Amino acid sequence: MLKVCLIKTSVNSMAEAEKMAASLVKAQRAACVQITGPGRSVYRWQGKLEIEQEYYLTIKTAPSLREATVLHLARSHPYETPEILWSECDAGNAYGQWLHAEVDNSGSRGVDG
Repeated sequence: MLKVCLIKTSVNSMAEAEKMAASLVKAQRAACVQITGPGRSVYRWQGKLEIEQEYYLTIKTAPSLREATVLHLARSHPYETPEILWSECDAGNAYGQWLHAEVDNSGSRGVDG
């Protein structure tokens, strides 16, 4: 089994979610980005209770690209303090090989990362 990295974030519009997803895939920082929502987030921000509609992105990449992908997100994210969470998971061989091939733009990384 190959390892894959799942990165999660949220934004306040479908347009922003699609823009971010396209940017990540075009830059080969992600093989796939799933967008779900809308959903509701309830949180305290600067002492005030907020209730907002959000769209959720699940970004799928190689573990070796986690840092670069998180940096890409942090630089392009519309939120002042964006939620950016990640985890590493096992993937089936066929899916893992596809994912690694999609984000391997250097020609130097193999399917193992």
